[in-house]
Amino acid sequence: MSSFSVHTFETNPTGGNYSFAFHETLGEGRELYFLAKFDEDTVDSRSFAEAVFGTMVDAFKNSSIADSYDLFEDALKVANLEIQKRKAQVPRNPEIVVTFFDFHNLYLSQSGESEAYLVRGANVSQITENSPHKDILFTNILSGQVAVEDTVIIASSRLLRIVTAHQLVDIFERSDFSESVSLFKHELSAHSNESILVTAIGIGKKEKSKTAGFLSRVVATKSTKKKESPAKVASSSNSPKTEDKTTPTPTEEEQKTPVRKIQKTPPFLRKDIFSDCIAWLKKNLNIANIFKNFDKNSSQKNLTVVAGSVLILFLLGIGVKFLLQYESENTKEIREKLSIAREALKQADRFLFEGERQSAAEALKKAEDSIKIVLNSSSKEFRSDARFVMADVQDKKLQIENARTVDPQLLADLGVKNDNVEAVGMNEIRGNLYVHDRNQSFKTIRNIVEKGIPVGSNEVIVTSTTRPDQNTILYYTDTPRVIEYRDGTISPMTTEDDAWKKGIDVQTYGRFTYVLDPVENQIWKYERQRSSYSNAAPYNQSADLSRAVSMTIDGFIYVLSDDGTLQKLLRGQNEQYAFRDLPSVPFEGKNLKILTWKGHDFLYLLDPDNSRVLVFTKGERFATYKKQVIYDIPGVVDFYVNDSGQKVNVLTKDKIYEFSL
Repeated sequence: MSSFSVHTFETNPTGGNYSFAFHETLGEGRELYFLAKFDEDTVDSRSFAEAVFGTMVDAFKNSSIADSYDLFEDALKVANLEIQKRKAQVPRNPEIVVTFFDFHNLYLSQSGESEAYLVRGANVSQITENSPHKDILFTNILSGQVAVEDTVIIASSRLLRIVTAHQLVDIFERSDFSESVSLFKHELSAHSNESILVTAIGIGKKEKSKTAGFLSRVVATKSTKKKESPAKVASSSNSPKTEDKTTPTPTEEEQKTPVRKIQKTPPFLRKDIFSDCIAWLKKNLNIANIFKNFDKNSSQKNLTVVAGSVLILFLLGIGVKFLLQYESENTKEIREKLSIAREALKQADRFLFEGERQSAAEALKKAEDSIKIVLNSSSKEFRSDARFVMADVQDKKLQIENARTVDPQLLADLGVKNDNVEAVGMNEIRGNLYVHDRNQSFKTIRNIVEKGIPVGSNEVIVTSTTRPDQNTILYYTDTPRVIEYRDGTISPMTTEDDAWKKGIDVQTYGRFTYVLDPVENQIWKYERQRSSYSNAAPYNQSADLSRAVSMTIDGFIYVLSDDGTLQKLLRGQNEQYAFRDLPSVPFEGKNLKILTWKGHDFLYLLDPDNSRVLVFTKGERFATYKKQVIYDIPGVVDFYVNDSGQKVNVLTKDKIYEFSL
C-alpha cells in the first residue's frame, strides 16, 4: 500500500478543548484514525475520547480475529460498551469518525453529524451514513477499497454545505497535497464561522513540504497543561506531542510562506559603513592621539588639526546619511510598480473568492504589466522580489481559469518492438488502445505493445475512427477508401460510387459513416450495408466548412475550425452555436482535435500547440469552458478520453501517456 500523507486541522476554534484526533499504527499496512468533537457541556471530554480510542486499540491488538471487517466490527462493539459506561459524561452524542486502513481496504464508521468523503478523480462520494439509533454511536460500517491518488476526508461536520463537490475536486487534484490542504482550510474558514475538525488523508499523494502528519494527539484550542495519556492510548511514533499554546505560534500557512523584505537601500551601502568610516579615520587621522595632544598642547596648530578632523567627521556623516536616504527616481518608480503588482495580486485573490473571475483576471493583468516593467528595467534591484510575484501571478492565473498542470505517466513505449514508428492516430476498442502510423496498426494492452499489422498496400492512412457496437476500427486512406479492422482481420471496403470521396476526418454514428471534406465544403454521409457502403450523400446544407480540421458526433455533428471556432449541425443545418467564456490563451491551428460521444455532457478539445486538453460543458447554444489540464509533453498528435471522462491518454510519435482529467 502506498504511503499516506496526513494533515489535521481545526477551523474557527471556539476556545474550548473539545476536539481530538488520534492515530495508531497497528501493523504493516494497518492504520487506525480517530476524530472526535464534543459538546461544550461534556465532562472531561479528553478522558472520554482517550478511553474510547484506547479500548479500540486494545481490541485490535488483543484479538485473534483474522478477517479485517470482523475485527473492525468487534472493535466498534467494544467502543460502544465503553461509551455506554461513560454516558453520564456527555449530554449529547459526540461527532466521531473512526477509519481503519488494512492496506488498500478501508473500513469506516461514524456517529452524530460527522461525515467522511472520498475524492477520486473528478468524483466526490460521501462514504458515511447517519445512524437512526441515537443511543448507540457506531451502528453502520462502510467498507471498500482505496487507490493511489485517492483522498479520504473525515470531518466533524458536513462539509458539502460549505464547499461544493466540484470545489473539492479542484482543490485536491493539485500536485502538492500540502498545498491542497492549505487551500481547503482557507476555503472552510473563509466561508463558514463553524468550528470544524478535519483530517485529510492522501493515498500516495506527493508533497513538496514535509507532511504534517497528525499535528497533535489532541487538537487543543486554548492553553492546556500537558498530561500523560493512559498507556493503552498509543499514538503514532512520528506524531509530535501536544504543545502548550500559551504563546502564539505561526499558522501552517505562515510557516510555509517565506517572509521577503524589500531592500530599500542601494546594495552598495552596507550596514557596517559607519564602522568602516570610523575605522578609516582612526587609522589615518589617529583621533585618539589628536585629543591626547590637545590636552598637552593648546597650540594653534593642534587646534586647527582637531577642528579639521571634526569637520571631516561631520561632513562624512552627513554624506553617508544622505546616501542612505537617497533613492533615485528610477528606483522609486520600480518600487511603486512592485507595490502596485502586490496590491493587484491581493485584489485578484479577493475577486476570485467572490466568484468574480473577470475582475480577477483584470487585476492579474494589471499585476503582470507592472511586474514586466520591473523585470525589464536596467536596474537589478527588486528583480528577485519581482520574480516571486510573477510566479504568484502565473499560479493565480491558472486558478482563475480553473487550469492545472499534470505529470503524465508513461503507459506504453511503441518503439520497443517497432523500430522507426511514427504514430499519427489512436482509438479504443474493448479497453485496449490501437495506435496507427501511416501504414500499420499496433494493438496495446496497457504497457504491452504487439507487433504492427499492415493496413493496406501502397496507401497511407489519413485518419481513423471506431464503430463501437461492432468493435471495428475504420481506417480512411489517401487512395481514398475505407479499410475496416476487426479481431485482427483487415477488410478493404467498397462503395456504390465509382470512388470514395476525399476528406481529412472520418466519424461514425450508428450504421452511418461521415467524411469531412473542407475542399468541397461538405460532409459526405455513407450507410454501412451488408458487405459494402452506399453511395455518398451530401450532408451539409448551410455551414462554412472551408477551415474545418476535426469533427465529432453525439447525434449532432460538431465541427472545429483552425481559427478555434465551433459549429454544430443537425440534419445538415448549421445551428446557432459557439464556444463561451474562453480562457485567456486562445487555441487555433491545424492540429486541433475535438471529441465527445452520445449521452455525454462534455466536449474535449486537444490543443497540442499549447500542450493542454480543454473541457467544455455542452449546452443548447454554447459550449461553455469548464477547465483545462496542461501537460509537459512535446509532439502530441492525438488523444482519447475514457467513457467516465476521468482519464486521458495522449499519443506522441512513439509513446502513449496517461493522466487524470
